Amino acid sequence: MRKLLQKPMFPRYLVQGGFFLFFCWLGWRFHHWVAAVATTGSAPFPRPAAVDGFLPISGLGGLRYWFATGSLHPVHPAAALILLAALLTGLFLKRGFCSWVCPVFPLSEILWRTGLRLTGRNFAPPFWFDLLLRSLKYLLLAFFLWQILVAMPLPGLQAFLASPYHQIADVRMLQFFLAPGPILIGFILVFMVLALFVQNPWCRYLCPYGALLGLVSLASLTRIHRNPHLCVRCNACSSRCPAWLPVMLKSTIRSPECYACYRCVQGCPAPGALEMKVLARFRLPSLVFALFLLLLFLGADLYGRSQKRWHNAVADRDIAVLLRESRR
Repeated sequence: MRKLLQKPMFPRYLVQGGFFLFFCWLGWRFHHWVAAVATTGSAPFPRPAAVDGFLPISGLGGLRYWFATGSLHPVHPAAALILLAALLTGLFLKRGFCSWVCPVFPLSEILWRTGLRLTGRNFAPPFWFDLLLRSLKYLLLAFFLWQILVAMPLPGLQAFLASPYHQIADVRMLQFFLAPGPILIGFILVFMVLALFVQNPWCRYLCPYGALLGLVSLASLTRIHRNPHLCVRCNACSSRCPAWLPVMLKSTIRSPECYACYRCVQGCPAPGALEMKVLARFRLPSLVFALFLLLLFLGADLYGRSQKRWHNAVADRDIAVLLRESRR
């Protein structure tokens, strides 16, 4: 086990697997909570607050409200805290949230590695077209930031956060995925097929969450560093990078596209030539990276509970009423 933990990517696989199992449990628990509330008006167990992490728009609005008023909004407060923890990972750990926590990344990685075994290669569009496609996620991010942070006045934001629609946004999200329409099914199938041939197409081209974390990661305290004196210039690092970054040609990887996945570090055959470092000085093993990542999210959880702003303040009976009214 000690040897496995010393391999740069093994801690990532452990964290990915742990979060994936947690998300499966979370979905199962939330589904049963919704079913109980909808049928009896209350559930025998509390709503799992971590489901708010799947409401990034709510989190962004909640963060703005928090910074403007000094207090967390009582409706879906965990959404703001989880988003803040994710932003802190960008500041301290590059886009570690994308490659270590988000369930889309490992699923995409499984698909493109399967495609690699089937066809012998993955495919990339021409650089100019790839650059054009990558701009889409930043345009989507700009739209959401403008609408929530600029265009919507604070009273309007307060009204939205307290609205019946927002109070059951998590339930609507569950219903959306439990009964997907043909457009959603087609979209998912297209991206699954595309992910067999192109590495991480959703993360690379369309995810506004990843775009936000990428911009924050430009100020990250941790980065991949290459020692040119130890580098044997084998290009293994660049060829293993799922973001297609020219790692071998750089001394420091500052790109917002870096996922901090440690694939380049593990693939480097020259000891010490390629490392994740803090402040360009201190080596950051992937095991320590994993522990710090987990501490950030645990800290968000503990802070929310200590302030009594982790669980949604909307009572089960009120949710039941809103669900009945939404069916009319």
